[in-house]
Amino acid sequence: MKAIQITKTGGAGVLTYQEVNRPTPKAGQVLVKIHAAPVNFIDTIIREGNMPPGMMPELPFIPGVEGTGTIEDANRTDLKVGSKVAFLGVIGSSVYAEYALVDADKLVVLNDNADLLKAAVLPVNYFTAYHMLKNVAKVEEGKTALIYAASGGVGTALVQISKLLGLNIVALERRDGKVQNALNMGANFAFNTSNENWKQQVKEAVGENSIDYVFNPVVGDTVKDDLELLAPLGHIVIFGFLGGLGSFNLMEESVKYFGKAPSISFSELYATFDNKYSQVESGLKELYQWLAEGKINPIFETMPLSEAKAAHEKLQAGLVRGKLLLTL
Repeated sequence: MKAIQITKTGGAGVLTYQEVNRPTPKAGQVLVKIHAAPVNFIDTIIREGNMPPGMMPELPFIPGVEGTGTIEDANRTDLKVGSKVAFLGVIGSSVYAEYALVDADKLVVLNDNADLLKAAVLPVNYFTAYHMLKNVAKVEEGKTALIYAASGGVGTALVQISKLLGLNIVALERRDGKVQNALNMGANFAFNTSNENWKQQVKEAVGENSIDYVFNPVVGDTVKDDLELLAPLGHIVIFGFLGGLGSFNLMEESVKYFGKAPSISFSELYATFDNKYSQVESGLKELYQWLAEGKINPIFETMPLSEAKAAHEKLQAGLVRGKLLLTL
């Protein structure tokens, strides 16, 4: 079968398109013929060899942690060959390929008329957003959310689900085109953080100290801004460190805003996957129901599997709107 394989860690150039042996399912596994293999930032981190000790797959390996397709070999009687499925797998699930092995208990069986491209967007991006909104921040209707990188993969999911849950949405982006994308998706306000006065624009739009929830994958020095904008009893959810750790002292900065009693939480997909899979299972069930009912509309771009190198480069350059899918 054709697959993308990594024999050494490094830049996008280490992704090679080649012929490899088709895997054979063992007990408890299902062989899935892949239709769409999403590209995630975690794939680039693994490719570069920057995962924490003990979390790196052994070389050589095929990247990818989620996907959609059809069952090729069920290896059990309660699953039907040809059924459409989606899945979120463990790190090292080898999805950038024509076929992948998936634990049967991690499969979501879809309706026969399901769109396998739209369905592929949900496991990582939409569940990450869903989990932060419903399980971490426990958002309340009518409150206001500040969403960084609102036109990115998780950002688009945050905007759509926040709107569905009745939140007022303030979206942040770094390019004017992406600011407009956020407004088109339903954000109440959207601002370009490249403008020096963006914080003042937020305050003028929703009032000072009026942000109830912040969803931040950037960090760097941005948490200082979040604390300033936050409402009393507000909640910051950090789900990435794309901007590094920043140069300020978090505890020292937090003391300035102690009177607001702010909360800061961290959300990491695989911590939930490994320790509370029941939340993943129930969350994906509701998300796929929303998709079938047309309540959410995943935004994505596609590239052929053979162009995985260019896909990684595009993702890391910040040029993707929504999700980038490798298709077969």
